[in-house]
Amino acid sequence: MSHVVYKKAHCLGGQTLNQYRTEQMSEPRWKYAKQNLGITNSDLDSNFDFINSAVLNRDANNQLLLTTTGLFGPIRTGTLIHLDPLSANQVIQSQQAPVNPEADLITKLNKLHDEHTGIPPSNDLALCVNGFWTSATNGAGITGLDGSANVFGSTGQLICDVDELNFPLLTYGTTCESQHTYLDTLAYYGGTLLAPKEEFALGFSQDLWGIQYDQKLPQYITDYQFSAKKAGGLFVEHHPFPHIWLPSQGKDPAFGNHTVSRILLGRRLDKTHEDSYYRPVTIQQYHFTMFEIPLDGSALAIRPQCIHNDSFTEGAQTVFLANTPANTVALRHSAPINKMSAGGTSVSHLEE
Repeated sequence: MSHVVYKKAHCLGGQTLNQYRTEQMSEPRWKYAKQNLGITNSDLDSNFDFINSAVLNRDANNQLLLTTTGLFGPIRTGTLIHLDPLSANQVIQSQQAPVNPEADLITKLNKLHDEHTGIPPSNDLALCVNGFWTSATNGAGITGLDGSANVFGSTGQLICDVDELNFPLLTYGTTCESQHTYLDTLAYYGGTLLAPKEEFALGFSQDLWGIQYDQKLPQYITDYQFSAKKAGGLFVEHHPFPHIWLPSQGKDPAFGNHTVSRILLGRRLDKTHEDSYYRPVTIQQYHFTMFEIPLDGSALAIRPQCIHNDSFTEGAQTVFLANTPANTVALRHSAPINKMSAGGTSVSHLEE
């Protein structure tokens, strides 16, 4: 859920912008979003094409599995803010200006990433996979997918050398040891946990908009993401803007479930060796770890270009995004990989 491709407007002659917007917002995908508008009318008017393209439904077997349930923000460049999932607009503007531009969130995230480059997580904290990442722009685009499967417009492929993926799942926990392990592993990927109502200046050149998506598990993964005719495989992606995920509290509006936020993060690390003819051969390797976000008002933030996926989340959570290019691929072997688990729990049992 990140970059969006603008919907093409097919307006009849004489249709006003207000009429067009009213028509768009009457579509079923806007059912919950327009009941939970945490943005001003002027911001909605000024950014309608972008926001409209981020509002979507995804279904399989005549069952709604993902829908947009709220719009918030934006996080504006050059401002100091904090996040509150219980506020009408989850982005709370500070009365103070940022003091030190070099202490912005992106600078902090990049520093964490660089400091942990030489100390990768152990095998029990990160799954290592050999694979070949080839984007849609390089000719690997998967054809025949559902029209709303990828907000980027096209999906490439990450061809893995295995057909089963067992992702370690880390929780923040109550002990100092578990919290340290969680934060240290998260830092390896260029991520951090924002404490409830922690103030920060983003340090990005564009505004980030909060789009709240509501997902139903396990069907959203098993029936939609894994389907060769829907999503073509579980996606992972990266892009030039940072992501922030803020889970909801209480039951979600569309499916009536309590939110469980699980974010999958990845990092590429290449392995080089010589073949039998003494030629250098580079194998693409990827580390993957899943992180569960505490439901106490905390948020999870990642640096620009961090590989990620948020499909394992059940219920509603807000993801903050900007309109930039991006690179999305589906995890595949000879077909979409559909044998996956999170912390030892099979995808098909994640709702339990």
